[in-house]
Amino acid sequence: MAPPNLPPIPSALKSIQHYLKVAIDYDTRDPPISYWCRLHALQQGLTHKKSKEDMGFLITLMDWLEKTKQELKSQETISDEIVAQAHIENVALKLFNYADNEDRAQHYTKNVVKAFYTAGMLLDVCAVFGELSEEVAQQKKYAKWRAAHLHSCLNTGETPSEPAPKQEDEEVNDSDRMEYGISSSKNPANTSESFHETTWAEPTISVPSAPAAAPPSTAQASYVEPPSSDRQVSPEEIIQAQKFIKFAASSLTYEDVPSAIDNLLKALRLLQAGHNCQEMCRNVKIRLL
Repeated sequence: MAPPNLPPIPSALKSIQHYLKVAIDYDTRDPPISYWCRLHALQQGLTHKKSKEDMGFLITLMDWLEKTKQELKSQETISDEIVAQAHIENVALKLFNYADNEDRAQHYTKNVVKAFYTAGMLLDVCAVFGELSEEVAQQKKYAKWRAAHLHSCLNTGETPSEPAPKQEDEEVNDSDRMEYGISSSKNPANTSESFHETTWAEPTISVPSAPAAAPPSTAQASYVEPPSSDRQVSPEEIIQAQKFIKFAASSLTYEDVPSAIDNLLKALRLLQAGHNCQEMCRNVKIRLL
């Protein structure tokens, strides 16, 4: 997949260049991510009041997206939006976990800044699939704020503030309990512009692989089978369960066993009540026969 040959970006569209830069990072190593980054950039660009120059740029980008979608249509991360969203979120989560662990170990480097920054931008891109969940939105805000804060401290020589506290034994990706303490005086929306304008040598981030024997998941230990319910599973719940299962499959692609277990358990919790009801109905029917 060849990257697009775009003209110079018009000044009115400068805000989308951040997504285009992230897309360039993934052109070779993960073409589907570069596709979704550019699609998000296009969607954001179309919301602006557009001049002839702006439209020329966006049309060139649109043509590339249409061509690339045809070239990559056999890949599930292009053809299936649920799989694509799970894939992008998992990549963002790996970057976030790497940066967060390094941050808490007080290893303040450009690699850490870049990982937080890219994680935040990738979670931004997930907006192409619909409104972000509150958990993802909070993680995105924290990643952007922390990237800007660490970047500023590296430039000024100041010691960074302590990262947001984590509850004991809590995984960073625990979507049920994750909360970030973000000061309103450090609003990511206000700090991101100055951060994006600065460039540095592109680091190579080596995200640690999952261990051969994954530690027990917190979600697994805390799961208790819910009581029987007298209601059927709704079509909406079935769709949501399918989404969790696809998230789990995508996690296993990256050997992220704890996340896979967590998503499978979420699907089980969602379906369990209706399943118990259906099982009871089948048993009654057998007795009547």
